[in-house]
Amino acid sequence: MSEFVYDEEVAARYDLAVPLRRGEVDFYLELAREAEERGLRTLEVACGTGRVLIPLAQQGVRAVGVDNSAAMLALARDKGAGLKTVDWVEGDMRSFDLGEQFGLAIIPAGSFQLLLSTDDQLSCLRCIHRHLAPGGRFAFEVENPNITAMAEWLTTKRGTFQRNPERDFVDPETGHQWLAWDSVEYHPSTQRWVGVRMYEELDEDGRVVQRSYLQPMKARYFSRYEVEHLLARCGFEPEALYGDLSKAEYAGTSPEMLWVAHRP
Repeated sequence: MSEFVYDEEVAARYDLAVPLRRGEVDFYLELAREAEERGLRTLEVACGTGRVLIPLAQQGVRAVGVDNSAAMLALARDKGAGLKTVDWVEGDMRSFDLGEQFGLAIIPAGSFQLLLSTDDQLSCLRCIHRHLAPGGRFAFEVENPNITAMAEWLTTKRGTFQRNPERDFVDPETGHQWLAWDSVEYHPSTQRWVGVRMYEELDEDGRVVQRSYLQPMKARYFSRYEVEHLLARCGFEPEALYGDLSKAEYAGTSPEMLWVAHRP
């Protein structure tokens, strides 16, 4: 597993730094409603703060969220207070046992990439397979490796920090803007990258008042047919592969691989 720890500090800023993307809830909502039609609940693995699952529950989806971070789950419970259609469970995504079969399981936002070894990936997929009813679906996202970006980080950008405006946010309490800077180290021989994020807090005059460095995060990246092979080894049959949340056709330049598979 990744050594990155989703503690209270990370949980507090997570939703600000990782906002919902356009179409993200709608994509999973369509699948969840199909599961509801079968009378089955939806399972989110690595649910974090409930960033995706709470909006689904607010639309009437009955769901269970599993995560190994007590801090992230605590925030999810606070945000989802009053929702009676969702349960939160602390557990390891490789070995949880809920005693229930679901109509849909999801892993949004690339969280599957935190599983660094093939053994861990297979354990997670087999665990999800056991928790799906026959015909149940599994939908998840992983990044589509950007060969050009990888080459830049291995050469001209090596050891530098680069701006990442997509992860900027404004602190709602202070009104201060936080600017995100990333440094990424790729290891092609193990298909892993190690990322370090640095935030600069700006005051009302735009001056940097502090810098904050997050813990290094390790993640695995995958090729298309590697994912297909992992799914097949765990008893899944792929239904669709999209290049983004709008269901665009997957291409080499797509930002992500968005898979939908099912348990026969």
